[in-house]
Amino acid sequence: ALFAVQLVSAEEVITQDVNVLPAKARTFVSDHFGNAVISKIKVDDGMLQSKKYEVTFTNGAEIEFDKDGEWKEIEMKNQAIPAAIVPAYVSDHVTSNFSNVYIDKIEKESNGMKVELSNDVNVYFDKDGKFKKMDD
Repeated sequence: ALFAVQLVSAEEVITQDVNVLPAKARTFVSDHFGNAVISKIKVDDGMLQSKKYEVTFTNGAEIEFDKDGEWKEIEMKNQAIPAAIVPAYVSDHVTSNFSNVYIDKIEKESNGMKVELSNDVNVYFDKDGKFKKMDD
């Protein structure tokens, strides 16, 4: 018997037009990354997952937003995440437990938050902002 296989591809758009982002994401970018130049915005409208937006800046920084414009992940290249973005419980924990490091990646996970430090240590917090664990 012959099989007919149909591959359905998700739509992916790459642009530099900030207007493709939800309003909340546009505001976030202008508030926290206003001086950074956008290299590209990838709009991924997946079949099996919700629409997401990945904004890449010329300095290498990347932000991923969900369909509503909420940030999901922010990754900087050799520089700190802007302090105004980092929840107080995260910055307090990092400041009191580490010296001479900065947060260069922050990610919202289903069970809390994951933070990557400039010394390659990962620190995890639960949904209530309580420290869970760290690894490297």
